[in-house]
Parts: sequence; C-alpha cells; structure tokens
Amino acid sequence: MPDLNIHPLDWKSLQKGSSISQDQILEFWKHHFPDKPWDEFSLLRVQEKIQSLRSSINDPIVIKQVKQGDQYILEILTDNEAPAYLDRQATAGIRKQRRNARRLLTDIDVDNLDEAERRSLETKQVHHAFIAAAADGARKHSLQTQRKGDSLPKSLIKKARLTDYII
Repeated sequence: MPDLNIHPLDWKSLQKGSSISQDQILEFWKHHFPDKPWDEFSLLRVQEKIQSLRSSINDPIVIKQVKQGDQYILEILTDNEAPAYLDRQATAGIRKQRRNARRLLTDIDVDNLDEAERRSLETKQVHHAFIAAAADGARKHSLQTQRKGDSLPKSLIKKARLTDYII
C-alpha cells in the first residue's frame, strides 16, 4: 500500500513558467480525489485545487490548460503572461453572462410554467438584465474615458472588492 503522506506533485515548489504533465495531473487527482472517477471536469478541478493550495500558503499562481497532441498539461504562467490570459478569461465570463441572460429571455416557453415558476423566471430575467446593463455601461464608460486620454481611477480596485472573496 502506498504511503499517502508522500504527495505525487510538489505543488509548493512549482515555478512560474513551468508545466505539469498529464501523468502528474492524474497522480494528483488520485491523491486528492481518491473516491471520484475521472470525468470531463477533473482537469479543471485539479487546476482549481492547485491554485487554492498555493493561495493558502500566500504564493498564488495562475494556471492555464494546454492541449499538446492528445494530452493535456497545466502551464504555470509567468507574471508577464498572466495579465493577458486573465483579461481574456474575465472578458469571456462577461460574454457568457450576457449570452445566458439573453437565453433566459428567449429560450424558455413561459406557457409551460406555472405562475410561481413564471415569477421566478421574471426575477431571474430582471436580475441578469441588470447585471448585463451594468457591465455594458461600465465598459462603455471605460472606453470613453480612455479615448479621451484619461486613465481609469485606481480607487475602483478597492471599491470593486475583488480581493474580499479569496477561493
């Protein structure tokens, strides 16, 4: 029986710019999720677990999934690579919210819902329309400000409370 105290991946000493092989990913999975079968979300769970472990020791890293041939690896991004990657991920998240908010309005046949379900749907529609409108307004204002040559206020970072929710 293997010694479970020996960790298959030295996640504490991962260096920015390095990568984690598929074999290491699978061993990490077996160690941290011994009772769960591998599925289509397992790679993401491994990525999130490693990032969470690193955050817990106050040494966060940004990890990107990369397909090389028929195998997946996890790339630990350098501080130069991470901002562009995270910017693209954040923008994709905004687009996904907008797309699914639109689907709340178009893809559900309200005739198949009872009164309580209709009220619940309407609440969700209004909620997500509000979020989409706020994102659109903020994006437009940001672009207008930058076109004028002004910079965006750095105080927004604190106001947005982005660091209050550490995973």
